[in-house]
Amino acid sequence: MIADQEGQTALAEDDLELDDELLAAIAAAEAAIGEMAEDYPSMLTQDADLLKAAIARLRLHAPGTDEHAAACVDTFGVLHDIKGQAASFGYEAATALCDPLCECVRGKREVDPQMMDYLDAAFELLTHMAVHGVSPESDEAAHALVKQLPAA
Repeated sequence: MIADQEGQTALAEDDLELDDELLAAIAAAEAAIGEMAEDYPSMLTQDADLLKAAIARLRLHAPGTDEHAAACVDTFGVLHDIKGQAASFGYEAATALCDPLCECVRGKREVDPQMMDYLDAAFELLTHMAVHGVSPESDEAAHALVKQLPAA
């Protein structure tokens, strides 16, 4: 920025270059996100598979064991990842689903059988979204499942 004789500030040529550089960086980031969006269904499938594996470990190991607690942490981590990424790629329903589920298992060392059933339903719904995309039906199903969840 430079000041003219009347004390008014104006952009200097260097400032304009920085703005051009910033705009170019933003455009490059948007293009990268666009490319990643094309790959998001496969990323969601991988995350859903990680969720399924964590749920299987929750069922395999008795509550109160270190293994069950570790599976709780892994379940939280997968849900948190999906919650943080899905909406960026047009999967708002997946974010809306995983956000409250994430809060239901945050910091828990045990997950009760009813919550495991909710997690199973979430896995099925996330897998459906990954294969078929988000639709009014999957959006409605996600919201219906969220309404069943206990308050976190």
